[in-house]
Amino acid sequence: MLKAMAKDAGFLKHKRITNHSVRKLLVQKLRNANISPTETMAITGHKNVQSITNYSNISVEQQQK
Repeated sequence: MLKAMAKDAGFLKHKRITNHSVRKLLVQKLRNANISPTETMAITGHKNVQSITNYSNISVEQQQK
């Protein structure tokens, strides 16, 4: 299903899109938008904060703050 959705959205064929990569991107975007870890967990369905910490990379801007 995800493969069909990516094709319909016009993503390039050479990019590998998986459920995992989409979930990781969502966690990163939420973190960059300063959404709290508990709210992120509610959106993504993660069970604990450590699991979203593993997905998220802190942006340079956030590191500077």
